[in-house]
Amino acid sequence: MKMKAMGRIVASFFAITTVLLFLVFSLKAENAHKAHETHQHGDHVAADDKVRCAVDGMMMKPSAMVKVEQDGKVYYFCNDMQAEMFKADPDKFLQTISVGNLTFDLNVLTTDAYKGMMSHMGMGGMIKADEIKGKTHYFSVYPIQGHGEATLGDVKLALQVTNAEGETKMTLLKYGKMTRTYEGFIAMPMGDEHEVRIRVTSPAVKISL
Repeated sequence: MKMKAMGRIVASFFAITTVLLFLVFSLKAENAHKAHETHQHGDHVAADDKVRCAVDGMMMKPSAMVKVEQDGKVYYFCNDMQAEMFKADPDKFLQTISVGNLTFDLNVLTTDAYKGMMSHMGMGGMIKADEIKGKTHYFSVYPIQGHGEATLGDVKLALQVTNAEGETKMTLLKYGKMTRTYEGFIAMPMGDEHEVRIRVTSPAVKISL
């Protein structure tokens, strides 16, 4: 009888411990999800935290940026011009592509809009003429993992764009240290609607067979 009673006590202890662990992990998962929502949309940001511009991806303190509320979400921009661009066509901004635990936030501008934006910020001289020659659009991509920025190291990203007729264009994205985004220019295929994919290439390893 004593052994049975002891067994019940041990079993109860493990059951209670399992429930407590489940609750702890559930709360952590919920907090991580809330933190991701805060990072992505800028809601309830502390004064010392940095937020990402929804157009060019630049990180700055929210007090130095223009705040816009759209469909219950909060977005930040480097200046009024960018905020007005966003409000005129919000569907172009913060498109997301999920790959496993990674989320890629994607922005697109016409090359002319990009040049105007850079000139407005006094950075027109940074645009390389040979880099944009013949290109119609500018893309920027930044990866997020969980509730923070993802560091991809030597991983390379490429942008693949396909129109309704199956015509595909691809461009390798470069990592910009200032904005901490992957960016590139592309000559878009003809058409009004396109499928956009992020192609991820890891560093190679050598295998002897």
